[in-house]
Amino acid sequence: MGHKLASIQRIQSILVTVYLLELVGATAVTSLGWAGCRILQIDWIPSAPLWFAGYLLVYNLDRLYPDPADLVNIPIRSRKALELRAARIGLAFLSVAVLLVWPLLTGRWWLVLALASAATVLQFYSRPIRGMGFRLKDLPYVKSFLPPGVIAGILVVWPCMENGRSFQLKECLVFVCCLLVLTINSLVFDYRDVEGDSAAGTQTIPVRLGRRNTIYLLIGLTVALIGVSAWLSTRGFVNPLMPATLAGASAGLLLALVRPPVR
Repeated sequence: MGHKLASIQRIQSILVTVYLLELVGATAVTSLGWAGCRILQIDWIPSAPLWFAGYLLVYNLDRLYPDPADLVNIPIRSRKALELRAARIGLAFLSVAVLLVWPLLTGRWWLVLALASAATVLQFYSRPIRGMGFRLKDLPYVKSFLPPGVIAGILVVWPCMENGRSFQLKECLVFVCCLLVLTINSLVFDYRDVEGDSAAGTQTIPVRLGRRNTIYLLIGLTVALIGVSAWLSTRGFVNPLMPATLAGASAGLLLALVRPPVR
């Protein structure tokens, strides 16, 4: 019995570590980019390693700087900060190597400068800007809207531009679909983090609107997402089951948010 319990605890520790090192988030974002490119019939392979490595680099460098809100929002991240520091630095170096080598291998050397500039700017998301004393996430609504907007642009706008695709209705709706998915995800985490963000002075949407109004906003965004996916489905761009799947998943997510915690 004791051996079995120890094995379960080891597996749990591994899963927590994988989550905290942002490997789950990088995989999810890369999968979303893959889905968008499949709908648009654009080759996703040239971009996928950069999506994955870029996400790992930005978020692991960001996590190296302690966020006071984490003490309330995600205590386990604070407790494991020192334990995971070496792994974060190692992943950051590995990600930099991919971001340097892959553009050169695919003949897009100019991306090295663009990616370096973007990574530099995004490091001030959680770190105070020198001489100014504030973080990007301290600006009202930035924590809720900046990451989804930037990521959606990288997943959809960038591949379209590289492939010379003009933005017509289909491209715009795929972008909106990705943006809605990412925004809903961001708001769900901000809803969870409202106590810590409020204490730290981070003005997210849930902090400004309150929990009840944030739920109404999430319902509206979910309806919009289902509507966009239904339009894509009627045109044969996505599986007909996609709107129903999104509706069921969103309903379960919203119920989980409003359901009182089990004590």
